[in-house]
Amino acid sequence: GILDASYEKKVRLNEIYTKTDSKSIMRMKSGQMFAKEDLKRKKLVRDGSVFLKNAAGRLKEVQAVLLTDILVFLQEKDQKYIFASLDQKSTVISLKKLIVREVAHEEKGLFLISMGMTDPEMVEVHASSKEERNSWIQIIQDTINHHHHHH
Repeated sequence: GILDASYEKKVRLNEIYTKTDSKSIMRMKSGQMFAKEDLKRKKLVRDGSVFLKNAAGRLKEVQAVLLTDILVFLQEKDQKYIFASLDQKSTVISLKKLIVREVAHEEKGLFLISMGMTDPEMVEVHASSKEERNSWIQIIQDTINHHHHHH
């Protein structure tokens, strides 16, 4: 039931937290710093393996961790998670002012567009299948809507 699911998510977030390197830190687009400890203050909505596409067009496998108001991408390094590196972009993305779009002609791709104070920043994410992509778009969208209505 619902309780099991929320318990499982707590356990899962704790696993992610434990595996995250405490020295790893990421600057968000807002300038705010996000560290391992910040994971603990949030609730896990969903996590799973996806790919980030860099400027050179290469895909890098990462762990996407969707929390109630933020989306975090982690990469594995020496059996630990660190915040994923992606060109000069932040891989800790606030859901505030976030727009999610399908990538045209790419059935597994989605764009995360952060409309911040300054220039919009766009991150391209690829899922392992079209269904997976659609399901991520749906859940990110739902989380954004749910979160905004409550604040």
